[in-house]
Amino acid sequence: MVDPDRIELESLYMGAQPLLDSFLERLRLAEILDQALDSHDRRIKLDSARVLLVLIRNVALSRRPLYAVPQWAGRFVPESLGLVARELALLNDDRIGRSLDQLYRADRATLQTRLVVQMTRAFQLDLAQFHHDSTTVTFSGEYAERPPRNRNKPPVRLTFGYNKDHRPDLKQLIWDLTVSEDGAVPVHCRVYDGNITDDQTHRETWDVLRALSGRADFIYVADSKLCTKENMTYIAGNHGRFITVLPQTRAEDAWFKAWIQKHEVTWTELQRRPNRRRRNSPDEVYEGYESPRRSAEGYRILWIRSSQKWDLDRKKRQRKIDRALWEIGALPGRIGSRSLKTQMQIRAKVEAILTQTGAARWVTVEVIPREEHVYKQAGPGRPGKNTVYVRIPRTTYDLKWQTREDTMRWDARIDGLFPLITSIEDLSMAEVLAKYKYQPHLEKRHEQLKTVLEVAPINLKTPERIEAFLFIYFIALLVHALVERQLRQAMKKQDIKTIPIYPEQRPCRRPTADKIIEFFESLRRHRLLQKGAPLNTFWDRLTNEHRQILKLLEIPSSHFGQ
Repeated sequence: MVDPDRIELESLYMGAQPLLDSFLERLRLAEILDQALDSHDRRIKLDSARVLLVLIRNVALSRRPLYAVPQWAGRFVPESLGLVARELALLNDDRIGRSLDQLYRADRATLQTRLVVQMTRAFQLDLAQFHHDSTTVTFSGEYAERPPRNRNKPPVRLTFGYNKDHRPDLKQLIWDLTVSEDGAVPVHCRVYDGNITDDQTHRETWDVLRALSGRADFIYVADSKLCTKENMTYIAGNHGRFITVLPQTRAEDAWFKAWIQKHEVTWTELQRRPNRRRRNSPDEVYEGYESPRRSAEGYRILWIRSSQKWDLDRKKRQRKIDRALWEIGALPGRIGSRSLKTQMQIRAKVEAILTQTGAARWVTVEVIPREEHVYKQAGPGRPGKNTVYVRIPRTTYDLKWQTREDTMRWDARIDGLFPLITSIEDLSMAEVLAKYKYQPHLEKRHEQLKTVLEVAPINLKTPERIEAFLFIYFIALLVHALVERQLRQAMKKQDIKTIPIYPEQRPCRRPTADKIIEFFESLRRHRLLQKGAPLNTFWDRLTNEHRQILKLLEIPSSHFGQ
């Protein structure tokens, strides 16, 4: 017989939920979502705003499919999810799906603006410089086009396009992201049709950023797709400032590369730093030279020479040449075989090798016909001393190859170069380069979207829900960035070089949000229950490293019962 008064132990995870809660509260996300969704229907047992907050926590902490979110939530203390125990049973994939539908119908542009404005105030975010880039989110499945539910608000179109995940066989959407230079914090995100190109989105993005920052003179940094006459004229004409890369297709690029062959250039050292990949290697050096000719639109063109890129360009060219010469050197022994009998066949094979190796610019091959004679018995029968032989002429081919030294010298003069184009007149070359070189921090956010937050696969059928779900990812990525920013700023302010959060207490110089979350994920709250009523509550003990991180993030340890 079961004792009704027996005591039970309840152990539920807290994990990094208190960390997330601290940042979500400062963002006032619950209030902003509640106003945007207008979910005040008394018939709804669990409103959409709170469902979406659970989903945001799930994406930010440990991505699970929608059908597995209720099971995931059941492992945590309900209050840490903004719920009470009885509401956990109301979580299911249908309710989450309906909440995504409501988020799609909401005015997400205004929601995003309110969120970013609140973030800027609460975290004192500097909006003087922005970095923009896009990536693709790839989908498996047919996703056949169908009439939109609301013709006044059609969803984005999943279709084929230039796939940055190297899956041209799959459909995709374009994820367009802009971050601030202050901590690489996302400030604007939009999802576009899968076949749209980046040059079509910059003016719209720039207008949004101008409204967010309340100014037009911020610095806008983007890749070469910004470098069109329409985009640059629009930004500069509205008193904006930009930095981008000059594409190789522009006439100014070809002009300078030809000009530098006949003129000596005095390079100015702009930046020098130790080689981070190979400690015993020479320093990485960046030098600059301002082109004597401006762009067709009248903007400055700054040519940058990178020692690291110079070494990579030189080695890449030599690898292509070596591979081409090796493959061509193996051809003479095969000449005369079925596929290499005629001069046309041999030339086609040589051209194929030069094309596949990418060495056609530096290697020339000559197919030289040579006549030789073979002797054949004039008649049938066994050969003897009176056998007559007939001399038969036959054409065979030799190969003669060499490298084009003139072309190699030409290309060696431009090794390591890349051009920047900017409308900014009051910054030095060193300052323009430093601002441009923050761009990899944005690329890191894209990498976190795909690896840390695991945006794919998205197991949703309708484009409307997919679009809303990707907005959830924007918020989760934003929270991750804020955690990293605050922690690193506090470490710098207190002159803390490392925090031992890696396995075996190995030190970490630049902790990321996912490593912090992982470091806290095993923490639990335990309760002794009698007939469902708590008798005693106790918590897993925080280590010194846990306490140090909480102090740096300005989060009281009382959130973990200590």
